[in-house]
Amino acid sequence: MLVFLSDVHLTDGSSGETIKPTAFRIFAENLHKLADSVSPLEEIRLVLLGDIFDIIRSMEWVADTVSVRPWDPVGPVQEEVVAKILQGIITNNRQSLDELLTLRAYAQTKNVPFEITYVIGNHDWLINRYPRCINMVQAALGMEPVTAPAPFSAELFAPNYKVLARHGDIYDKFNYMGNRDASSIGDAIVIELLNKYPHEVDAALIVLVDDGELSRAEKDKITALLKELDNIRPLLDLPSWVLMVANKTENAAARRAIEVTWDACVDAFFEVPFIGDKDKFLWPDSIDLLQIALRLSSHASTKLLEKITEIKEKLFPARLEGDYHKDAFDEQKVHSGEVNFVLYGHTHDYVIIPMDQAPLADGTMQDKVYFNTGTWRKTWNKVLFDHQRREFIGWHVLTYVAIFKPAENGSYNFEVWNAALG
Repeated sequence: MLVFLSDVHLTDGSSGETIKPTAFRIFAENLHKLADSVSPLEEIRLVLLGDIFDIIRSMEWVADTVSVRPWDPVGPVQEEVVAKILQGIITNNRQSLDELLTLRAYAQTKNVPFEITYVIGNHDWLINRYPRCINMVQAALGMEPVTAPAPFSAELFAPNYKVLARHGDIYDKFNYMGNRDASSIGDAIVIELLNKYPHEVDAALIVLVDDGELSRAEKDKITALLKELDNIRPLLDLPSWVLMVANKTENAAARRAIEVTWDACVDAFFEVPFIGDKDKFLWPDSIDLLQIALRLSSHASTKLLEKITEIKEKLFPARLEGDYHKDAFDEQKVHSGEVNFVLYGHTHDYVIIPMDQAPLADGTMQDKVYFNTGTWRKTWNKVLFDHQRREFIGWHVLTYVAIFKPAENGSYNFEVWNAALG
């Protein structure tokens, strides 16, 4: 039995929310029940399909004492930052990781082999740069560390399950630039905008608190909401979230601080040399699209913003940040007959999509199915109606997908567990 989960985004606690250990306990309990129902159970193989240890989403990158970024060359300074963030993630999520470690003991009671496979994504790719960090992940997950560890793979092909799985970021032009051992625009968005902006707003609001113009409770509420920016999907709805937070306070000075600071942070983001280097001469490239989505929206009046939203929906097709089932169907191993199931993560949206049926030599039909493994974090989603208020509704989600060997579970090839708590 192969069990897939992705996009847990465990952090060092310096930005946004991390899913609580209770979710891992629920996962372990459900996996026990699932394993008990499979007969004969040949193995339990847990596949962590990318973005499990979130190295990018940390305030360490913008600390006053740090002058290095993910897009800088490999070196000891960068390694120390990555190792420090990773250690913070492991420490901050020790209870959750311990729940995963109980699965190995459970497999022993079933007398079946247990293995964890780590597939790299766009928020944890830096782990692969440094053997020390690979060893830290192996130790945290109860894997056997080796002296010269091989980098974690960017994909999994399991022929005995007819499965191909990858994180899926390679289809996202913001988060993959042609090399998984290199930084992307998405890294800069998180570090130079999403991590930095709540910190800058908090600093501006503290001045209002000290001057007696704003209560500390109101300041903390605003900052907490702004730290959720990286949970917004799609990414291009970020300005709407900022304006929603501004509308939730009746304090005019606080609203102005929220909006002015966003303008300043967006302007500073486009001045980062790494981003400037990605801005091509021909229009529109990815940077031009971001300028439309971020800068224009942040300067717009309410009425104009709604018009810009309509334009954005035409300029930015939904597949820019998701809907990768066509890419799944285009996988060479699907058409060669080596693969029946394709699994991606990355988009944070769980889906199961029937791709095709292929006739077999015995006259039966073989199903071809695409799964997205969703996420294990809180997601905020813009309401479909009443756009002028720009409201979002959030809920915690948890998804995993199990694929069985042909001999393991009779006529059933897969099982999906998807939960939401809101």
